[in-house]
Amino acid sequence: MAERRLILRKDMSVPLPNKMHQEIPSAIGRALFHQKAPANIRIMNTEKTTKGAVTAMTSQNATAAMALACPDVIIDAARTVDKGVIDIEENES
Repeated sequence: MAERRLILRKDMSVPLPNKMHQEIPSAIGRALFHQKAPANIRIMNTEKTTKGAVTAMTSQNATAAMALACPDVIIDAARTVDKGVIDIEENES
C-alpha cells in the first residue's frame, strides 16, 4: 500500500476544507481525465495526517510514481478544493 500513497504538502496557515475527503479525489480525477492521463492513474481517497499534510491513495492498478508523472495537474486540481496544497511527493515509508 505504501507504494500507492502520495503526500500533498500544505501551507499550514490555510485551513482544511470541510469536504476534503470527497472533493479532492474527484477534482484530481477530473483533471487527469481532461489531460488524457491513463485511466488507471486516479486518486481514490484522501486523509489528513497528524502532521497536517494530506495523504492521497492511488487506484489499485497505479503507483505513486505513476501518478507523479503529472504533478502539476494533481497540485492544481487539489488546490481548487484546498488552497493550502503546495507540493506533492511519494510516501517515504
